[in-house]
Amino acid sequence: MTSPASVEPPGQRGVARTSRGPRQLLCVLLPCALLMLLTGAVQMDDSPPPAEPATHPTGLTSPTAFQTDVESEQELANKYAPIVYLRQVNNDICDMQNEGFDPVSVEFVLGQPDMPLMDTESGRPTGTRRTIAESPTAADLYGLDEPHFLDFPGSPVRPRCDYRRLFATRVANGDVEHVAYAHVYHEPESDELVLQYWLFYYFNDWNNSHEGDWEMVMLFFDTTTVEEALTQEPTRTVYAQHGGGERAGWDDDKLSKEDGHPVVYVARGAHASFYEQHTYLGLIENGTGLGCETTKGPHRRIALDAVVVPHEPTGPDDPFAWLNFTGRWGEFRRSEWNGPTGPNAKTSWTAPVSWADRTRDSSLIVPEFEGFGQAPVGLLCGAVAGGSRVMIAFSRTPALVLGIFGLVIVALGWAYTSTSSSVRSAHTYYRRHIRTFGVIGAMLIPVGYLVAILQTLAFQVPPIEPLVGMTQRFPGVRIFVILTLGSMQAVLAIVFVAPTVIWTMSQIRHGYVPGVLEAYQHGVREIMPIFITRIRVAIRIILRALTIVGLPRAVRQIIQATFIAQAVVHERDDPDQAVVDSAKAADVSLSRTVLTQIVLNVITLLTGPLVTIFLLLAIPSRPLDLINFISSFIFAFLYPFGVIGMTLLYFELRPETRTEPVETIGVAD
Repeated sequence: MTSPASVEPPGQRGVARTSRGPRQLLCVLLPCALLMLLTGAVQMDDSPPPAEPATHPTGLTSPTAFQTDVESEQELANKYAPIVYLRQVNNDICDMQNEGFDPVSVEFVLGQPDMPLMDTESGRPTGTRRTIAESPTAADLYGLDEPHFLDFPGSPVRPRCDYRRLFATRVANGDVEHVAYAHVYHEPESDELVLQYWLFYYFNDWNNSHEGDWEMVMLFFDTTTVEEALTQEPTRTVYAQHGGGERAGWDDDKLSKEDGHPVVYVARGAHASFYEQHTYLGLIENGTGLGCETTKGPHRRIALDAVVVPHEPTGPDDPFAWLNFTGRWGEFRRSEWNGPTGPNAKTSWTAPVSWADRTRDSSLIVPEFEGFGQAPVGLLCGAVAGGSRVMIAFSRTPALVLGIFGLVIVALGWAYTSTSSSVRSAHTYYRRHIRTFGVIGAMLIPVGYLVAILQTLAFQVPPIEPLVGMTQRFPGVRIFVILTLGSMQAVLAIVFVAPTVIWTMSQIRHGYVPGVLEAYQHGVREIMPIFITRIRVAIRIILRALTIVGLPRAVRQIIQATFIAQAVVHERDDPDQAVVDSAKAADVSLSRTVLTQIVLNVITLLTGPLVTIFLLLAIPSRPLDLINFISSFIFAFLYPFGVIGMTLLYFELRPETRTEPVETIGVAD
């Protein structure tokens, strides 16, 4: 695919740039709710109706029946035709990091022999299909409704790279017009003129995948005539995002403009229109959709050509007869793979002002730093994307997916049976000494957010910012830095909290409950011995794994190294002896060691995100920063619980010949 050169966003080329909008407030429905049906109100009046004014073909009321200035509409549409920025990381057609589709004219799919017009005899997606027209024209579509649909080459359930390759081939052949369909309309009973730009995309390539995709940008003028609109600026805008949308005033900081043209950042794959470059979280709020979508660069820039369309076509011979088609612009499928209906089937087409009043003032921005522990928003994004893949897999091979699901249930039952006693014991210890272990874990909170500050500085504060600016063109560098800084939070827990908890457990085992500062003093002393021991084991494991035939033994050594920290701290072992003692304990029950570690890690890492995801879905107006703090707070207090559980398991499995530590604190005191 021959793609335009990547360009910097407006704010980096001297054009007016947005600043960050207000903090995002979350307003959600249940996670699998249907899109809301928006309806306009009809006012009834018993008085005799007044004489109807002459009507403009586009729906505008006009002083005379002869005032149909299409040229003025085209002038207005050209004046504000949007400029879109689409994600372009590299020139690999099939790379899902790239946006694979541009806004194009409907002629891309009309009159094509491989894109027939079809319907189903039963009127359902699963019904027997029949061809209505081999190479359908706008006239063929006029007046048809569902179950009629346009069928593109390929399968939205198994898209692979088929749709991207076809689109790239047509682009390379110069067979693509980058178009925004301009719809000028005055909604009855309103005092605003609306200028809509409808964008058609060949394929939707997101968590859900379907053929065809219609998105929209709207501008509002404080007048009811095109002539007056040409003499003033818009008052406000609305960017559609699937079934919902976000609004902004024409002079709002978050709205970027280039020579008076609004700038639209298109979400990769999903094609929702946004004002800024971020990763956004949609939670079916106002029909926005569930999942995470990014508008971040690098980009390719496209200035769209405005094509004015009527509110209603005059008949099948009208060039825009396709506007009367209420069938599907894409394959007729069930659920998420169903092609969309066209602009004229949307409430925003017939009642744009009423629809716009229901949109949001802001969108939910996913922060690049989400606290420490498992990030809840990141977990939700991954879960939605993974759930989409599971749904697709189920549609292909339901028996296989059900079989795998059954095996997972059996495995979970086995894990619970094998580890329930360890989990209960850990809970008992933690509950009895919650003040001690709770405060030990709480020390992670200020340290973790110090790491957050460092991560923010690394990307936003000079003189580091210019050096990191190269990551716009090399996303791998940015990902590496984020992962490195993010992993520091987990390292802090392992390095500082784990030995402190183990030492405290050792003292409690002998009847002495130390203070938190005292526990940290002794725990910090064990950091270097534990580090040295782990490095030695890691080198041995890597060398053995490199032989390939030694992989099974390397895996076993990883399991045997599970209790190294406990052996160093509790037994005061030197590195070599710690490896031996850890292996002896693990060998008593390798399966129980592994399962207990997994279960405790799941409890420690996922409890916070799951609680906060529930808050995201169930409680409105919940800021993401607060959500991240709650998740981090829960992780900080639960991490000691996991260490307690593994330490108790070590006490249970450790060799019988080992004696208790000779030195204890507090017993002799």
